[in-house]
Amino acid sequence: MSLEKMSDFFNARAGAYDDHMLIECGLGEIYAEIAELVRPGRSDFSLLDLGCGTGLELERLFSKYPDMRVTCIDLSPGMLELLRAKCQRKSIEIICGSYFDVDFGSGFDFALSVESFHHFSAEQKRCLYSKIRAALKPGGLFILGDYTVKTQERQDDLLAESIRLRLENGVPDGEFYHIDIPFTADNERRLMEEAGFVNVRIVREWENTSIITAEAQISDNRRQS
Repeated sequence: MSLEKMSDFFNARAGAYDDHMLIECGLGEIYAEIAELVRPGRSDFSLLDLGCGTGLELERLFSKYPDMRVTCIDLSPGMLELLRAKCQRKSIEIICGSYFDVDFGSGFDFALSVESFHHFSAEQKRCLYSKIRAALKPGGLFILGDYTVKTQERQDDLLAESIRLRLENGVPDGEFYHIDIPFTADNERRLMEEAGFVNVRIVREWENTSIITAEAQISDNRRQS
């Protein structure tokens, strides 16, 4: 099996991505439920969207909160071109790059990722979750909607297959290729807790997708004030 670099894979499929996710994969309910989990205390809140693609998760949010401020990060220029066309006249910063490398900054009310993190190892995710937590305000909320599996055995099989494919194709460490390595929802929850998130909650599980929320801890000084 030949592999495609992550950016090449999504660039080639950008035009059909929305129909693929909403019609072929039937993820409309998941996008709707994620939008309901964003409950800001003010209209001009800030949101970090990682692996934003064409912005399917943002369409419902902008219809409810037109004044929200969004920073979007994605590897695919083709996807981001479509996002830019959708979000004209919105308060949105679009960054083409790897969310492992881009500096997120800090002070976000929400961080969000939908169907993007299931290509990475436990160590990569642990580092990424720590980076997301640091980008949130104390008490800020991270929402993950992603491809998951039901058993540890299935996760282990897919991880072993990903290692085999990388070796077979001579993929260097640190290069991102499109290989699915979904984890169980429980393992995602544990990784978030190890990264310092609190109140990590599996909100809902479908057959092959889960929604998980996690909070950036409020400092002891904030609790006492």
